[in-house]
Parts: sequence; C-alpha cells; structure tokens
Amino acid sequence: MVEVYSTPDTTTAAYLVFSGHPLFSITYEILPSGKRQGTFHFNETPTLTQSLAFFTSGQATVNLVLYEHTRNTLLDRVLGRDR
Repeated sequence: MVEVYSTPDTTTAAYLVFSGHPLFSITYEILPSGKRQGTFHFNETPTLTQSLAFFTSGQATVNLVLYEHTRNTLLDRVLGRDR
C-alpha cells in the first residue's frame, strides 16, 4: 500500500512540486468563511521525506522566480482560476 503525504499548506506543496515530486491529487473543501481550501496529496517516498526535512529546517534552496510560478499555479488551481 502506498503511503500518502497530505498538506493544506500551499507553500510546502509548491516546494515539493518544484523539487520534482508528482502531485497525486488535490481535494477541495469550502470553509465556513466561504473560502475554498485545497489539500495537496503526494505519494510519500524517502526522497519526499528528505525534501520536507530540508524545507522545514530552512536548508532548501530554490530559484525564487520558478518557485513562485509553481506556487501561483497551485493557488490558481485551488481558487478555480485555472479554467
């Protein structure tokens, strides 16, 4: 059985996608405030765990322009602006 890592944090999800980890799916929820929230799902692998460790420890390095593009693309999907 494949383990799944899930996060509602767009910043973390964008880093994982940017780092080459395939996004398995996004589930959506409408919050009481009326805002749409996405939860991002990835297959949990040793390399994903390592990427998360780099990210959460502040050791991750990225091309900021490409990372922001990845993050904005994910936000567009969650907010329904990708249509």
